[in-house]
Amino acid sequence: MRTNNDDFQVIDINSSALKPMNDKDEKKKDIVVLKNVHKTYLLGVEGVTALRGVSLNIKEGEFICILGTSGGGKTTMLNIIGTIDKPTKGEVFIAGHKIKSSTEDKLLASLRLHHLAFVFQTFNLLSSLTAVENVELPMILEGKLSRSEARRRAINLLEKVGLKERINHFPNQLSGGEQQRVTIARALSNNPKILLLDEPTGDLDTKNTDLIMQTIVDLNLKEGITVVMVTHDIGLKNFATKVVRMLDGKIHKIEENSVENRREHLQTLRQIVDEYKELENAKNSNQDNLGVREGTKKRDEVEDHHHQDVKLEEIKTKPKFEFRKPTDYAAIAYAKREA
Repeated sequence: MRTNNDDFQVIDINSSALKPMNDKDEKKKDIVVLKNVHKTYLLGVEGVTALRGVSLNIKEGEFICILGTSGGGKTTMLNIIGTIDKPTKGEVFIAGHKIKSSTEDKLLASLRLHHLAFVFQTFNLLSSLTAVENVELPMILEGKLSRSEARRRAINLLEKVGLKERINHFPNQLSGGEQQRVTIARALSNNPKILLLDEPTGDLDTKNTDLIMQTIVDLNLKEGITVVMVTHDIGLKNFATKVVRMLDGKIHKIEENSVENRREHLQTLRQIVDEYKELENAKNSNQDNLGVREGTKKRDEVEDHHHQDVKLEEIKTKPKFEFRKPTDYAAIAYAKREA
């Protein structure tokens, strides 16, 4: 896809108040706030610094794409936002809750269950459960819905991501793209406010990348879910509202995607996905006719139109086989002549 740096406006990361795009954006609250966040991991007696004073505000409904080289702090920042890791220093606010190094694990688990959702590169589906069972598991843990209600919602979510015919398949019976869509459906089961994605297309081919990105974009635009995505695929930044570039544990710069550039790439993505669906429908239609003899097919068509029995003998079809005499084969004919 086309990427033009002129389509992205660099934002002053030291500014205390970023200019909103419109009045509607101005009214949106900050759903994620990081203030001077540091994170150091202990390896034996030495410390390895992953984040060095990161500050970031994310508003409700934004789509944030985090880019950077390996070791730049992308995944660590995502883990801090997702409460998988606690900050060594600094302040973190997630959906109005303050997170610090002393925050109890019980509160963090509740946040992850009710407000946050995760999609990982390696899917992390339970291999012993079917697709629908994987999706309904978080709803069972939450305990708000009955078993039958959880099952109905799980089926609806799988239908939403295009897996209506695969709900009873186990993960090892699904392609990589299908497994990732199950993961997204599972992530949506408890109506999260924030969707966190760590390299969601890293193990997928181009087609499945397009399909997954269309699903993610729809969740952001239609459901209003805040999306924070870590990726190495620079082309995916065109679907985001803002791009955060990480370098050596710090935010190097923040770029705001222009409305026109985003709209153009979203339209292109939609056209590509629609073409995929048309090809898939045509393929399925052709497969429905495989193995059906022409005579049988024609008879069925006549029966459907006239609602009457039609004898197969009445339908003229081209023979499928030719019956040959032994002497029609050159080797046999030669042997007979020599004899």
